[in-house]
Amino acid sequence: MTLADGRLRRPAPQTDQALDLVLATVSVIAREAGVSDEAVLRSAGSTDALLDAALRYALDKSASVFADIAAGSSLDHFVEHLTDLVARDPDLQVFQYELMLESRRTPRLDPHVKLLYATYIEATSQALTRLGITADEDLTLLVYSAIEGFIMHQLIAKDRPATERAIGRLRRILSTAR
Repeated sequence: MTLADGRLRRPAPQTDQALDLVLATVSVIAREAGVSDEAVLRSAGSTDALLDAALRYALDKSASVFADIAAGSSLDHFVEHLTDLVARDPDLQVFQYELMLESRRTPRLDPHVKLLYATYIEATSQALTRLGITADEDLTLLVYSAIEGFIMHQLIAKDRPATERAIGRLRRILSTAR
């Protein structure tokens, strides 16, 4: 996509979803900066550069948020604060899910998504270890997948009490794994 006479040119149809993701990102950045979408695109240099920067930002921000949650020394802290992850920045979580889905159609996003997953899985493993739970790959993936499900449920169903009850059940299950 390039700028021509101040207008955005749309690429071929197979990349429309990626373009929509970039344009949504541009709009958010522009709104927060108080500038036009075109100004954001011009300053980024290209939509690829902008998308790469957005991916790095999402990874850095979400990894630090997840690390804060996982840094607690108790199992209660680890699982009870998951709903806070969504409540703090639901748009970041939605953006990450959109990137994950888009990576299926846009192979160049795949390394970013794999890094995002690896970061989350490693943080989950470290948190379980700190909590005194032997975290083999299978248990780590199980807990991580449950966390992903809780986050998705809270984003879609918007039912935080139900999410918190399910997290309570996970906490009880994990307490037997010590």
